[in-house]
Amino acid sequence: MNTKGTHGDISKDIKSFYDYVNNHIVTTDFTKQIDDEICYLKLDTKVSREFMLMEARLLDERRESEAVGIAKGEAKEKLATAKRMLAKGCYSLENIAELTSLPIEQVEALKADQA
Repeated sequence: MNTKGTHGDISKDIKSFYDYVNNHIVTTDFTKQIDDEICYLKLDTKVSREFMLMEARLLDERRESEAVGIAKGEAKEKLATAKRMLAKGCYSLENIAELTSLPIEQVEALKADQA
């Protein structure tokens, strides 16, 4: 949801919710209920602590997900490089394994697949 967007017509209730999200302005009973609940939760140290822990876990998961994505991209690039080296035909399997950091068995399997 883009709370700062201006495209299209929105209802008064949605506008008041957006105003609350963007500027913490309470203009309706609904945004008053939201504000009261947030204030209550902020005062409850146990709940506040749980929210902080949940936020930390979400951040850890996001970082882990990014790391997995990077590792997958690097693995694909290593395989692509090994395939190009095999196609040239001027590198030994051992050299390809060394230069791409792939196990020799994987390079051998790639060569077998190309045959």
